Amino acid sequence: MNKNLFYLLWKQMISSALVAILLFCLLPISTSHAAPQNDSITASIQSDSVNSNESTSTEPQIEPTISNGFAHPGVGLTADQLQTMRSMVKQKKEPWYSYYQAMLVSSSASKSIKSSNASASDPSKPASIAFNSQGFNSRFIADGLKAYTQAILYYTTGETVYRANAMNIIRLWSQMDPSQYVYFSDAHIHTGIPLNRMVAAAEILRYTSSPTQELEWTDNDTTKFTTNLIVPVTETFLHNNNRFMNQHNYPLIGAMAGYIFTDNRERYNESVEWFTVNKTAVNQGFNGSIKQLFRLVDKNAATGETVEPPVVEHVEMGRDQAHGGGDLTNAAIISRMLLAQKTKVDPVEGTVSIATNAVDPYEFLDERILKAADFFWKYMLGYDSNWIPVVYSSEPNGNAKGIYYRFSDSYRGRMNTANFWDLYYYYTYIRGIDLKEKAPYYYEAFHKRIPSNYYHQGSLKINWDNVDGGGDFWLYLPKEAVEEGSSNLPPSQTNAAFIELEDRYVAFDPRSATKKQDELSYVEVNASPQGSRLVFQNISYADRSNSRLIGLRFRTNGEATVALSNEKNSQPYHTLQLPDTQGQWRYITYDMGIQYVSYGQLDKEYNLLYLTITGDSSTVDLDHLNVLAGQQLSPPVFVTGAQKEVIPTFTGAPIMVDFSATDLNVNDDVYYSSNGLPEGSILDEHTGRLTWTPEATGNFSFLLTASDGTTVSTKKIQIQVESNRSQAINVATDTYNPDTSYTSSSIRVFNDVYKETVDGLNSATDEQFVNQLIQLKKQTEQLQQLSPELADGSLDYSTIATHSTFGTSISMLVDNNNNTYPVYTLSLYPNLYHIIDFGSDYKVSATKFGLQSRMNFVDRMAGSIVLGSNDNTHWVRLTPAESRFTDEMDILNVAEDQQNQQYRYFKIQMIHPQKDVLSDRVQNLMELGEFRIYGQRHEIVQN
Repeated sequence: MNKNLFYLLWKQMISSALVAILLFCLLPISTSHAAPQNDSITASIQSDSVNSNESTSTEPQIEPTISNGFAHPGVGLTADQLQTMRSMVKQKKEPWYSYYQAMLVSSSASKSIKSSNASASDPSKPASIAFNSQGFNSRFIADGLKAYTQAILYYTTGETVYRANAMNIIRLWSQMDPSQYVYFSDAHIHTGIPLNRMVAAAEILRYTSSPTQELEWTDNDTTKFTTNLIVPVTETFLHNNNRFMNQHNYPLIGAMAGYIFTDNRERYNESVEWFTVNKTAVNQGFNGSIKQLFRLVDKNAATGETVEPPVVEHVEMGRDQAHGGGDLTNAAIISRMLLAQKTKVDPVEGTVSIATNAVDPYEFLDERILKAADFFWKYMLGYDSNWIPVVYSSEPNGNAKGIYYRFSDSYRGRMNTANFWDLYYYYTYIRGIDLKEKAPYYYEAFHKRIPSNYYHQGSLKINWDNVDGGGDFWLYLPKEAVEEGSSNLPPSQTNAAFIELEDRYVAFDPRSATKKQDELSYVEVNASPQGSRLVFQNISYADRSNSRLIGLRFRTNGEATVALSNEKNSQPYHTLQLPDTQGQWRYITYDMGIQYVSYGQLDKEYNLLYLTITGDSSTVDLDHLNVLAGQQLSPPVFVTGAQKEVIPTFTGAPIMVDFSATDLNVNDDVYYSSNGLPEGSILDEHTGRLTWTPEATGNFSFLLTASDGTTVSTKKIQIQVESNRSQAINVATDTYNPDTSYTSSSIRVFNDVYKETVDGLNSATDEQFVNQLIQLKKQTEQLQQLSPELADGSLDYSTIATHSTFGTSISMLVDNNNNTYPVYTLSLYPNLYHIIDFGSDYKVSATKFGLQSRMNFVDRMAGSIVLGSNDNTHWVRLTPAESRFTDEMDILNVAEDQQNQQYRYFKIQMIHPQKDVLSDRVQNLMELGEFRIYGQRHEIVQN
């Protein structure tokens, strides 16, 4: 088709305004280069088998084409790559064949696929021709993947149905109305990937032979697909170089695909520079180019100190690691298109270049993408990593508007958003570089990656279906990868309940190693007194709306302790006491707790698990986590609780204590045991009843085990034997502090039991007095402080508030991590406030309050004050000042005349919402990361 005729067609189809846009965007489009049809195509690859003896004469043929300097097909996939993939799949060669089989599980691979935007009355017509909402965009996302998958399957199998499906979807979307495209929230983020996929499908269909005339790609297909989809999607949603970090690259992925398809050299060259340097971006702080996103940091943005030598830092890792992984996947997807076009760039400016010193995208800026990938995976794998504060938003003059002060721990350890594994094959087989030496953390992550189809939170996920792209990396494997066969394929996941620990862990000392016994692989840990440390990645627990119970399958030849934590050196959130199972595999369970289900911590806690295992030279083998333990296991539950129990007694007094446990499975028999019982004591293995008459003083500790043969529950027991009754009373009350104020209800019960105990000092029998001592110890431990404190001396209100608008997320405000937070929807919009209620029996006085925003969202705390009330209606302002625009904890002093006043309710209210640092707009959102009350709780005296 010549240029003039093409423009005449445009004028017949669209308004003059759109014509102007098209003239600006598009260069002449070459005619279709479909190969001659072959009516004898009968090739077939079923989901469970491949016919490797199929004649090549029946295969769809590709006619590689060069047009205006562009190679076609060339939206990432080239003719050579497609031919390599097909050949390897048909011969069942690994690793292609396994990846192909995994793709077939996708619903998008079904032969009966239908367009998500097809009209119910006429499937050849769109249900809607208006592209103007997120809801409608979901159809585009679905159909982009369908068209891409069907086109791949057509080329691989030659089956007509796949070509028909793909052509039908593309022809349907080619009927959209360019005048009815309207930008909607986040459109630039969520339209790039589906456009890329649909254009890639069109490239395959356009340059391959068709079995029938009606399924041939025509010039009319090119015109309508370009005019009604590529151009309006690009111009309405994608063409902008001032988006935030990976929001810059998602649209670039789609736009660049369109430029390749339409042979738009000017726009393509522009997009290449936007990808590499993007020097015209207004805000270089959040510029999403290779140069700025994977930044060479030479100065500490917080202190101004020079960094020597400079280091490559992946900037968006200060935001969170899901976006961080997406950045690298995006870089790989865009690089695939540049490599397909054999595009090289100036090594500094990043502009398209044919000079002798020009480099490909991975070579650009001294292998910047690879260095960022290595930096990313060092942190993601759980290693100690250093972060240099870096600007993430800046004024046009370069002054900082916002700084990332530290790594974000959100999504740390999650692997399912990282799909840039073809980087390994590029360096290994194309460049001949040993990544184990050049990028050891990326190399390690490659060998610990999750399989294509995996279980996440108990549900099967298909990597091919990833809405953020990258699951097709295996299509880009060079033919040389056949040498490795299946050796580098990740182990498959066959059970939704199990996370196999040996598949992905890092050991921080030489006392842990992977072992195999028969068909069972596991991690063997030699527990030591100083502690053996490991970390496990991609720990995605199942949906725990009904159960939060997790099971650890283990075996031991001695007792050991396992401490579970979020970070390598942080305080454990669970400590498991492992018994000596004498080499038998057992489960032990733990409850993750509601705080690990709440919004702010959900994704962080589900991905990285640090273990410190201590013991006296015992061996601990770890097999897997059962994330559906609440449904599949019934652990024995001790009647008196799982917490450590201290029993005070004295010599000569008989002890008879019931340590029985219940089991929800009525068919399970519970047996009790312990390897460390005091000499002369007897534990009934059927009832859990312990009897003993101590003859000497001392501290006797042992681990009690209740087992149903599958699962064990353990309980630490300490029997402290004194020489007389008075000394035993002191043991029972050793945690009581006369200088501490306790709630009247708890101190009243304690005093009553104490009096009863003292009254029986000389009159009670030994058996009666021991039972009284046990009760006294229990009541001592149940004393409730009137004003419990956090480590910084502030009031631990999270444990004593009777109600708050923070709900179950209130504990996140006192955990010393402002990257865990009650989500902004909990604040009472549009009033932007939170209320804490201490109940009708208590009031609190305060001298100051501390407020800190959610990490990196300073505007969601700034401009706030604290008020007090006793009726939840009339409020008194307590802090004359309002919180400043700062990342740090901001301390607000209470007005002097209010420092002794007591209030039942406190309200944190944002009275002056401020502009954020990214969009420079007032968002009217409130999201606290930390909150402190420096004061005392007071009990209301009832008349």
